[in-house]
Amino acid sequence: GDWFHADYKYADNDDEHTTGQNNSKEKLVGEQKSPSLPFPRTSSARGLVILLHGLESNSDSPLSKEIANGYHKLGLDVVCLNFRGCSGTPNDTLGGYHLGFTDDLKHYLSLVKSGANDLSSPLPPIYLAGFSLGSNVALKALGELGEAARDEYNIQGAALQCAPLDQEFNYMAMEKPGINRQLYSGNLLKSMKTRLQYQLETMCDGNEKTDKFDYPRAMAATKISQLEDAFLGPIYGFDSYLDYYRKTSSIFFLDGIAVPTLIVNSKDDPFFNGNVWPVEKSCENGGNLPIKMIRSHHGGHLGFFLHQIEDEDELLKLHSDPLSPSWCTAECARFIKHVHKTSTSSFV
Repeated sequence: GDWFHADYKYADNDDEHTTGQNNSKEKLVGEQKSPSLPFPRTSSARGLVILLHGLESNSDSPLSKEIANGYHKLGLDVVCLNFRGCSGTPNDTLGGYHLGFTDDLKHYLSLVKSGANDLSSPLPPIYLAGFSLGSNVALKALGELGEAARDEYNIQGAALQCAPLDQEFNYMAMEKPGINRQLYSGNLLKSMKTRLQYQLETMCDGNEKTDKFDYPRAMAATKISQLEDAFLGPIYGFDSYLDYYRKTSSIFFLDGIAVPTLIVNSKDDPFFNGNVWPVEKSCENGGNLPIKMIRSHHGGHLGFFLHQIEDEDELLKLHSDPLSPSWCTAECARFIKHVHKTSTSSFV
């Protein structure tokens, strides 16, 4: 089946447990505090943060841990959804996930809701967090859900970092000659080909002439867009890589967002087109959407995670930790704290 894994970080300790979901069938690995619930739940927790990682990343990456610790200090339970094939357990169906793959997030939300209903337990306040590709998935899902995000799943807000927004314009920045293509795009393309080769061998019997996707063209690709054209397109039904970008980029779903949402990007992000920044949609710039948009002058792509702050908000000191959160994590945590306080009045 199609698998994703969820790694938990509880608000009252540092134990991490993992659960995997196979469509609607649940598989638990490790000890659960509430075995019936597909999400962490502690009596001291103020809510639940669902974290979505970036392309070829996972819950064990430094960025995922950095963000999880920032929300953990606020007394929130955190679950990081590993996209299919990213947790270390191979995915056993073709494909896995992509820029706009919201199925697993929605499925997990339904599991949380049904689990709470089964125990006659109220849904905790839920917040979405993410970086890079994960931010796009979260924004797209919020746009697709609309009012149902809050009314059906109790999602109260979201804080996303380095959101791609419009990949049709961004891909040219990633693939232009220079350090981006040499260091980032080249390594990412190599990683994607390794995953593709594994899927050919395990799911297509190693048949290089498979009709499921264009294997020769995918392996000959020198650009990420070429591999997406040869592999993602046929697997998910996109006509081309441009069709893929146009149907999955979160900029086309912003108008449907109905919960307070923060987007933090940087002006010098080398992977994004700097002209794509629809700040006119934000609530602070005359827009009618509950979206706040911040764009720092510097930071690159996720580079502002390296900037440590000296003075922490008192609520970021709820648990002793020798490491201070980065500026971006602290900014996102501050936003979620504000949203939580105004929506539940439970932060003191």
